[in-house]
Amino acid sequence: MKVSLNWIKDYVKLPADMDLKKLAYDLTMSTVEVEDAEELGKKFEGIVVGVIKEVLPHPNADKLRGCRTDIGGGEIKEIVCGGSNLEVGQKVAVAVPGTFVKWHGEGEPVEIKVSKLRGVESFGMICASVEVGLADLFPAAEEHEIMDLTAFDAPAGTPIAKALDLDDIILEIDNKSMTNRPDLWGHYGIARELAALYDLP
Repeated sequence: MKVSLNWIKDYVKLPADMDLKKLAYDLTMSTVEVEDAEELGKKFEGIVVGVIKEVLPHPNADKLRGCRTDIGGGEIKEIVCGGSNLEVGQKVAVAVPGTFVKWHGEGEPVEIKVSKLRGVESFGMICASVEVGLADLFPAAEEHEIMDLTAFDAPAGTPIAKALDLDDIILEIDNKSMTNRPDLWGHYGIARELAALYDLP
């Protein structure tokens, strides 16, 4: 069974500085076996919401565009992109230099660097959903479509894990360890157990 700590927090107020390893250990020692704990946000480190301010033709490539993009903190960066659905005012996922993404969703992750694309310097990368592992949530209608985040209420510079409510920790609990505890077969039951464990309301 997979358990979201964000959902657990709907029922019990866990301490803000709660150590994840301690929580998993305490739960394993007292109640059920925690097999794994995954911090979802770590997969999206270095990827922020950008707002396209201007879309310019590329001087040396018909299928590329220069996007002047607000990445937060008042920074407007030029990013070369081949996306088919680029528009002024659009919110997009920007991988800043130093971030690792899967190029076109294939192979091993590659590090994004400041580089020149057909003679034009590009700061980072405007990403498609397959490049950041979100194709299931944002299926593309065509091959060169970038991920459109315009519908989300998140200003430029917001980490996409926060913008998409993916800054969560998922506990994986061994089902066999709770076959005799049907009260734990859901978030409410696990929340009640943690409240008892740490003497919380």
